[in-house]
Amino acid sequence: MSATTMWIALAIFAGLLVFLGYLGHRGSTNTLEDFVLGSRKLSNIPAFFTVTATLFSAFSYFGITGQFYTSGIGAWIQVATTAAVGPILYFAGTRIWVVARKYGIVNVTEYLTDRYRSRWVGLVAGVIMIAALVPYMGAQFRGSGLTLEAVTNGGIPYGAGAVFLAVVVTLYVMSGGFRSVVWTDVIQGALMYVLLAIAAIILVFTHTDGYGNLLDMVEEQGQSALLSNPGADGLFGLPYLISVLVIFAAAHFTMPQLQQRWMAARSHSTLKFMAISLPVGTAIIYFCLFYIAMVGVVTRPGDPAPEAIYPAMIMEVLPQWLLLVAILAIIAATGSTANSIVLTLSSIVAKEYVNPARRRRGKVNPEQENKALTTTARVLLPVLVAGGLLVAFFGPSSIIGIIVSITWPAVFLIFPTLLAGLYWRRATAPAAVTSMVVSELIFLSLNQGWLPISLGGWHPAIPAAIVGVILLVGGSYLTQPPSKEHIERHFELFETDPAKI
Repeated sequence: MSATTMWIALAIFAGLLVFLGYLGHRGSTNTLEDFVLGSRKLSNIPAFFTVTATLFSAFSYFGITGQFYTSGIGAWIQVATTAAVGPILYFAGTRIWVVARKYGIVNVTEYLTDRYRSRWVGLVAGVIMIAALVPYMGAQFRGSGLTLEAVTNGGIPYGAGAVFLAVVVTLYVMSGGFRSVVWTDVIQGALMYVLLAIAAIILVFTHTDGYGNLLDMVEEQGQSALLSNPGADGLFGLPYLISVLVIFAAAHFTMPQLQQRWMAARSHSTLKFMAISLPVGTAIIYFCLFYIAMVGVVTRPGDPAPEAIYPAMIMEVLPQWLLLVAILAIIAATGSTANSIVLTLSSIVAKEYVNPARRRRGKVNPEQENKALTTTARVLLPVLVAGGLLVAFFGPSSIIGIIVSITWPAVFLIFPTLLAGLYWRRATAPAAVTSMVVSELIFLSLNQGWLPISLGGWHPAIPAAIVGVILLVGGSYLTQPPSKEHIERHFELFETDPAKI
């Protein structure tokens, strides 16, 4: 495909997204709650698309397809993780939704600060989330750059493709905040589902007689190990499968950009709808990706770049007009994740780091403070995007490596502190901070090989989490919790029927 044709399509697509950002701005009010959560009016269908579009991104098109290609069917465990999120979201998510609505909380670090009555808990959690999610955002820009470079045979350089997505995301998120993000997610999410399904069907029936025949061909090529566990490379042994199930389920719930969606739900029924629909959406995506990867196994055996097989294969079989739309769907998927990350991180930095510094200068009028926070969040967007671009240019080359080795495990280790805050009155701030810091250090040491300990196939985040839970429980019994009156501000809300809120 010529670079000129691709640039024209990208310009039209970018114009549509920026226009949606403008429409989001027209309906907004100059408050942080509206900018970050859309005034908590998220309804069912937009919720489905914004949650799944936020979750599936370059990670899906490149990382998961590549993992199916090299390791096999075991990657389906991540569908089970979203099914496991359902009960967590239904029970624990309801609690944080109720508290957030009552006290005007707009992100998960603000909740932790309020619940533990300690700025240090929110500060530490915020640092971990920023360190984990900026690389994840960079992976989206990397996915955009790789795709555009591949489909134009270098006509659009990698750097130009990465910067294009970063600029467009910055423009429409700065304009309308959460409303713009949701509106663009609906379009981008619909594109993702429709084009991925079409591509899977065309690829399967172009090269085989159907889905069953495709799997027979995989076996005939001596790749039957891909169709069972532990997989062709032995990755998906039982300890690792359990590790992924636990880590991804807990991290999905804790991720600040997804917490944003839990808090933004219009009603408790919307929250329940998200809990039910998330695993359904995940299964659809993974079904398509698995069969696309198996087509790659049959037609491109031993490919040295497994994360790039999807765009490489669709270039061979799709007509030019459909290929163009399919490429836009990939760019849309990467953008729909990047926009959510940068929006939620801007609110975390504004609330946890910038606003306390402003308050130390003296008393601030609440209305002026709210406007200043919204402005600060907007100004921070390009700064955080620039950090993501640095990762895209100088960070790890493997997208799945960023997800499995950095983002999900780091956020997962905050989950014990979050869950304890929601369910255990005795949990204390010193214990929470110690738990998060020590478990992250242990995970980093194990993951980098600084602690030469054999884990027997378990992910290094699992022993780190066990130590973290022990420190959280033991430390909470040794230190003083917040006052009973403060704790009951939260726990008395849980006695209310959420359906009546």
